[in-house]
Amino acid sequence: MVRGETGGIDLTVETGGPPTFAQSLIASALYGRIVLLTIQDAKGATVQIPGAVYQRSLVTISRLFVGSRANLETMLNAVSAHRLRPVIDKVFPFAEARDAYRYFQQGDVFGKVVIDGA
Repeated sequence: MVRGETGGIDLTVETGGPPTFAQSLIASALYGRIVLLTIQDAKGATVQIPGAVYQRSLVTISRLFVGSRANLETMLNAVSAHRLRPVIDKVFPFAEARDAYRYFQQGDVFGKVVIDGA
């Protein structure tokens, strides 16, 4: 339905895992991209792609591994306790988001490039 109405989704971040992967594939644009957000705790889970769905798509599929919520909370507590602050190279207003991406892609950045949506 999404693909028929819009031409499909260009980038899907798949967070549901194996149970929702086929839906993401169906909704993706012909040359879309799906990033599987894989949680380390998910052991033995497999993604199955129905043949008919697979044949209708030229989607690129990649995986991104993340830690557990407990690990994130531990890290955030350490950042807070030690008052760690990121180094910010440059801040761009939201209206200049494209300029921010161009600036970042130049590769001569020391620290974070921030897009301020306020």
